Amino acid sequence: MRKTPIILLSIWLFAYAQPADALSDAPLRVLTSYIENNRCGEQITEWNRKNGSRMLNGELSRDFFYRVLGFLDWGECGRPYFKPVFIELQKAWKIYSKELVSEQQYETKEAELIDLLFTALRAGSGGEALVKAYEQRIAAKLFRLEPERQYFNCTYFGELPKCAD
Repeated sequence: MRKTPIILLSIWLFAYAQPADALSDAPLRVLTSYIENNRCGEQITEWNRKNGSRMLNGELSRDFFYRVLGFLDWGECGRPYFKPVFIELQKAWKIYSKELVSEQQYETKEAELIDLLFTALRAGSGGEALVKAYEQRIAAKLFRLEPERQYFNCTYFGELPKCAD
């Protein structure tokens, strides 16, 4: 388990060293590596074995990938706060896929959320509080949007609010 953070960091850094015209697959590699190298549930481990490489090859959309990861049972390697993070990742992807934010804005948001996920994991029992604090911070900012919106389809990219609808 001690080697896992080093492996994940190496994957993350390597993947961000790719051409600027392609979205980084670092978040996808980090997540698939985490599933492979930890005691995850049978369901998610099997799904990852069948579909992880398809995801990395671009055969599956990030929306689908994040939806599945938020839905499946992670077993011992999962935490209750995983689902809200994956919902936020899906939301960010939907906004990006509608070309409402730039590639750089999307990648920054995706990296922020993946960092949140792994920071929460490292925090142990305090991890859930970190994710809840993130959710509360975003919700409070979205609550004040003008014009008013149903904020379940919205999130912030830095200081810029964007909505999928």
